[in-house]
This record gives sequence, C-alpha cells and structure tokens, in this order.
Amino acid sequence: MVQRKTVKNFYRALAASAYVAGASAAGLALGGPPGAAAAAAAATANLASPLGVAAVEIAAEVGTDAALDSTKMATGGLVTEPTFAMLGEAGPEMVIPLMPSMAKPKKKRSRSARAADKKLSKAFKIANEKLRKKNGQLKKGKSQADIARMAHRLRKKM
Repeated sequence: MVQRKTVKNFYRALAASAYVAGASAAGLALGGPPGAAAAAAAATANLASPLGVAAVEIAAEVGTDAALDSTKMATGGLVTEPTFAMLGEAGPEMVIPLMPSMAKPKKKRSRSARAADKKLSKAFKIANEKLRKKNGQLKKGKSQADIARMAHRLRKKM
C-alpha cells in the first residue's frame, strides 16, 4: 500500500508539472516571457479547479496501474505481442526470442565479398570523378543511376 501511494504521488507531481511546463512553453512561444508567466499562473489555477484535480488523479491512477500492475513473468509465460512486463522481480530471469532470425548472430563476410566491396567502392569513386563537376554537382544530363551503372561496369573490368 505504501509503495502504491508513493508511486501515485510521483505520477501526480509528474502530471501537474508537465501540464504547467507545457502551458508555460506555449505561453512563451505565443507571448514571450510575460505570456509564459500568465500561462503558468493560469495552468496552476486550472489544476486547483475540480476538473484539474480530476485530470491529475486520472493520469496518476493510469500511471500507477501501468507501473505496479504490469505482467509479472517470474512464473513464466508466452509473450505473443508487445507487452509491458516486470522482469527480475523474483530473482534472475532469462528472456529468449523465439524467432530464429532474431537469435542468429551476424555472419562475418567472406574475404572475397570484402574484396568485392573494396573494388565497388573504388569504382564508385572513379565514376563520381568522371560524372560530377569539381563542386560535386552532377554534370548536365547525368543522374545517380548513371554513376551506379558506370561503377558496376568498371568493377567488372577490375
């Protein structure tokens, strides 16, 4: 009970602060420093009204429920969709993705593939030098596709 009350107080303060900060930012954008001060004062007054108190209470309750009533996974379970869960609440836990594609480490590229990458990079450098002006713009009538075609042709000749 104490934990719930503490968390709810945190969310009350967070909601009220966010409301005043947002109002101040909008006031500053629309009316400069005097507008920010007026907006902050109005926001503070709105928070004191019954509607403001209710809004803060609802926000605090939703935040508290999400924080404290999250799915506890200590007893296990299958997660089939994005889930807000608590992990490690009963000690160390393991989370293992079931999709094999997510579990595979990235394979190291072969020596020949890395060599081909270097050749293509060099070919692109040459093609760019031929089809671009000194300032970096494409020459008239040329496109990125022309550069790519030329680079691939050059790589085949290397």
